[in-house]
Amino acid sequence: MSEQEEAMIVAFRTKTLLPLDDCLYALQETIPHLTRSSLHRCFKRHGINRLPQAESKPAKKRFKAYPIGYFHLDICHLRSAEGKLYLFVAIDRTSKFVFAELLESSKREFACAFLQRLTKPYHPWTNGQVERMHRSIKEQTVYRYFYQTHSQLRQHLEAFIQAYNFAKRLKALQGRSPYEFICDRWRDNPDIFHQHPHHLTARLYKVNCQWQRGD
Repeated sequence: MSEQEEAMIVAFRTKTLLPLDDCLYALQETIPHLTRSSLHRCFKRHGINRLPQAESKPAKKRFKAYPIGYFHLDICHLRSAEGKLYLFVAIDRTSKFVFAELLESSKREFACAFLQRLTKPYHPWTNGQVERMHRSIKEQTVYRYFYQTHSQLRQHLEAFIQAYNFAKRLKALQGRSPYEFICDRWRDNPDIFHQHPHHLTARLYKVNCQWQRGD
């Protein structure tokens, strides 16, 4: 590891205060040869192997294991200069894959239409993990930027969701993105899927085209 790489690692850790594995996944984009053990040794050399103690929190309960297809659902609102929109978010409990849509209203017909795009009637769904996703979306959009139009907000939201689903490496998924986790599950047990998970990349292509055109 070079001095420049080590300086980068130290700066990243002290600025973000992220856990070891989260730092590893983020830094491997820039330092491909970085391993978990070498990162830990670097932290230890610089006295940053322990994060500051936060306020004591109750022990986390382990989630019951569920197959892919159980969603956490919730609604909140976001704003642009044109007014308020309702953010419908669903996150798969197992793969952490996220579906999100900004709609003009939170009335029943809008909610039903959103749900029907995700599940069959009477398919189980709950609310829980999605609250954290709401917070992450707001922190990366309306808390950070001003949007002149609903269209700008929708495009940025879409880009964030696709980056999360296809590129965000999660500790809960052993360093895989939600999409990679789904593909692995499909290879192990394709019978539980209605279609090949590659159909999920269609929206990713659409987002890339929009940003390239500058719509």
